[in-house]
Order: sequence, then structure tokens, then C-alpha cells
Amino acid sequence: MNEVHAVIELKITPQRDTGFGKIAEKVARYDQVEACFLMSGTYDLLVFVKGDSLQDVAQFVAQDLSTLDGVLSTATHFMLKTYKAKGVLDFQGPDDRLAVTP
Repeated sequence: MNEVHAVIELKITPQRDTGFGKIAEKVARYDQVEACFLMSGTYDLLVFVKGDSLQDVAQFVAQDLSTLDGVLSTATHFMLKTYKAKGVLDFQGPDDRLAVTP
């Protein structure tokens, strides 16, 4: 089975007394979530997720993440090809680019 990996940016409203921590903990407890980081910039949380398909990840975002109290918006980015991970280059195998014709 090929897993699908995605990076999801979450914009959230910090909660009184707990800041971003309470929502981050809820997000991090989902089985689909591989990593969750508090970030500076436009979005507050950066979440790495995996699923069985693009639809599986999209459903997780739509039904679980985006419906959490305090989540204002999400932006999902699917990982299409790995060139380097954990410090290791991965340029083996055939070139997956589409053929270009004039």
C-alpha cells in the first residue's frame, strides 16, 4: 500500500490560559498526525499527516481538523515526490515527469 503524506497549515485562535497548547494537543492525538509544530508566520500550527489516499487525507481535514473549536482555517499541501528526506537524497528510479510535446 502506498501512503499519502501531506503538510497542513492551521490558523487557530489561542485559548485563555492555555494559548495554542490545548488545540495543538488535540490535533497531535489523531492517529493520522505524524508531527505537529507551533510556527511563526501566517499560520500557527504545521501538521504532517499520512493517509491511505488523497481522499482519506482530505476527509480527515474536512471532518476532523477544520471542525475543531478554535481552528480558523487550513491549507493542505500534498507531498508528490521525495527528493531528500532525513538528510538522505532520493534520486533513484525512473523520472516521473510527464512527457513534454511541442
